[in-house]
Amino acid sequence: MPTGFGIDPDQGLSEADEVRLVRLAADLGYHSAWTNSAADAGAFDRCLRWHEASRLPVGISAVPASGRPAPFYAQHARRLWDATQGRFTLVVGSGLLPRPALTMPPYLSDLRQQLPAAMPLYVAALGPLMLRVGAQLADGVALNWCTAEWVEWSRQQLANATPAGRSVPRVIEYIRTAVDPDAELARGRVAAAALRYALGVPAYRRHFERMGFAEELRRIEAPDGEPNPAFVSAIGAAGVPGKTRAQFERLATGLDLPIVRILVSRPGDTESARRVLEECRPIH
Repeated sequence: MPTGFGIDPDQGLSEADEVRLVRLAADLGYHSAWTNSAADAGAFDRCLRWHEASRLPVGISAVPASGRPAPFYAQHARRLWDATQGRFTLVVGSGLLPRPALTMPPYLSDLRQQLPAAMPLYVAALGPLMLRVGAQLADGVALNWCTAEWVEWSRQQLANATPAGRSVPRVIEYIRTAVDPDAELARGRVAAAALRYALGVPAYRRHFERMGFAEELRRIEAPDGEPNPAFVSAIGAAGVPGKTRAQFERLATGLDLPIVRILVSRPGDTESARRVLEECRPIH
């Protein structure tokens, strides 16, 4: 199975460290390099650096539609499409747009008209309404923080909502992965990343609750509440070297492109980033 990898700028790695990791990933056989994005051009520039260093296809998942008008992202996407000779994928999320199931279709249509015809345009989706938008308008759908069962459910939703004559969109997803000799430290990194979403963003709270974690989140919010290891393993891959790959492969089931989202043990820890890439390296 093709496997991508993602480096988040909030991991504290320098530009030089990122480039070295991207080159390592290319040598290990990874399919593509991905980054998340703020409402600026930083992620586009980062992708260009990575492509120039490795020749890997690159992707952004996701730019926030609420952050900039469509022409802004279209301009930078065309620049990157040309510079990579057509090896770039753009994912758009709703961000803070109100009523995204209604406001995203015109935004995506506007953006699509300004992009090269062959350039893949994906949409970030969590629930049934945005999955329907993706089925109708996008080349692919980017999931996030999903259990293996929810990936299967999402694929069925897409299949049911795709109009006749259109291909069912491809399904990709970041799988947060931490590898450390201290298994508790690795699990803590995945748990902390998940809870920033589940407890800090209402749309993600609803997403986790739909997947059956409402009581778990309430328990975590109580005094001295700690994430259950089963909760962490249901939505991310974490553990010691040699024991984490199986978790990643289980969560990758049903995806057209799983993306290893690197979580370092400590900010700027390039060795732990290397361990993640080595642990989940594609098998050809």
